[in-house]
Amino acid sequence: MMKLIYWIIFLILSVQIVAQNSPYLIPYRSGDNSHYWKNKVNNNGYWQQDVAYEMKAAINDKEDIIDCHYFKVTYWNNSPHELKELYFHLYENAFQPQSYYHQLWLGNKQNPVFGKYEAQKKGTEIFEVKVNNTNAKAFIDNTIMKVELNEILKPGDSLTFTCRFKTYWDTGSMRRRNKSFNSFGFKHYDGVHWYPVVCVYDQKFGWHTDQHLDKEFYANFGSFNVELTFPNDYIVEATGVLLNEKEVLPDTLKQKLNLKNFAKKPFNSPPSILIPKDSTKSKTWKYYAVNVHNFAFTADPTYRIDEVEYKGIKVIALAQEPHASKWLPSAGFTAKVIDVYSNDFGEYIWPKIIIADANDGMEYPMITLDGGTYPQHQYLLAHEVGHMWFYGMLGSNETYRASMD
Repeated sequence: MMKLIYWIIFLILSVQIVAQNSPYLIPYRSGDNSHYWKNKVNNNGYWQQDVAYEMKAAINDKEDIIDCHYFKVTYWNNSPHELKELYFHLYENAFQPQSYYHQLWLGNKQNPVFGKYEAQKKGTEIFEVKVNNTNAKAFIDNTIMKVELNEILKPGDSLTFTCRFKTYWDTGSMRRRNKSFNSFGFKHYDGVHWYPVVCVYDQKFGWHTDQHLDKEFYANFGSFNVELTFPNDYIVEATGVLLNEKEVLPDTLKQKLNLKNFAKKPFNSPPSILIPKDSTKSKTWKYYAVNVHNFAFTADPTYRIDEVEYKGIKVIALAQEPHASKWLPSAGFTAKVIDVYSNDFGEYIWPKIIIADANDGMEYPMITLDGGTYPQHQYLLAHEVGHMWFYGMLGSNETYRASMD
């Protein structure tokens, strides 16, 4: 028994030592984080706010719902101002009748088709709002939620915001990035802007509370500690370090999923089933990300994996099995893209980059959702990976400074 206790203590200490030594697992506000703004700014008058997100969510692939039963944001007020409220973006609320985005469509003489959830005005539903463990009042105006603080948040202080929420995937005709679709008989999910995002409070404008009109984004840097529970057959990737890879992607499974195994598979032929679906089983994928201002994921039972490395950075290609034969060079090409941009613009600071076969063309920290096949999609990959610099690591206000995007 004592021997078992010693082993448990050893494992805990080992995990702590690894976390302390890894630049990707330290707290955002740590003195050891060379990318934290306080550790490198020279202007004493400069400040920006800090956030730390914690989320535990389950994905229901029968109903196309994300059910986040645990959502916590720690928010630090580094400004010289007292704050009486907190604002959040609820991006998924844009795609519903009488939204601001809908009014824009009507003004352009376009009549969108709404999905079943959108018609019921279900985008992101918020429940049980609390600030510092005390019930708080929340007011929602389409894609913006205002939370009244029970006490003034003074300069240098922090607070915790908690709630439960559900976000609904839908398939209406209004363009969106948070997508679900059927592919080769399987469900595919892209999870982007699916959670309440704390609005930026900055020196120039104060609170940024622009309604979402299918434009670009602006968010606070910080950290994300996220657990995503999917049915057992999904292959998932996301922003951040996968903390439990040996549990959800053991070596034996990873070998079966290797993209090279499908090099001779006829293009667009039906995928094989490597993980039989079991309605009684699920997997929880755990991610930690630091020095980022957004968290996104992609999931598909037909994803197959190719992985190369560039200076310690994992370059991971996720391709649907029917497309495997025309994705084989994509990870290697992306590594060359990172090499060029790192030399031209500055080193890539994150531990990995995902290029995912996701019927899209969009970027999020450490992950790009792409379409097409090699070699035709070389331009798309180079473009979206380029956004890791001019969007991702720079974190500019894309609405106000559109040219920076």
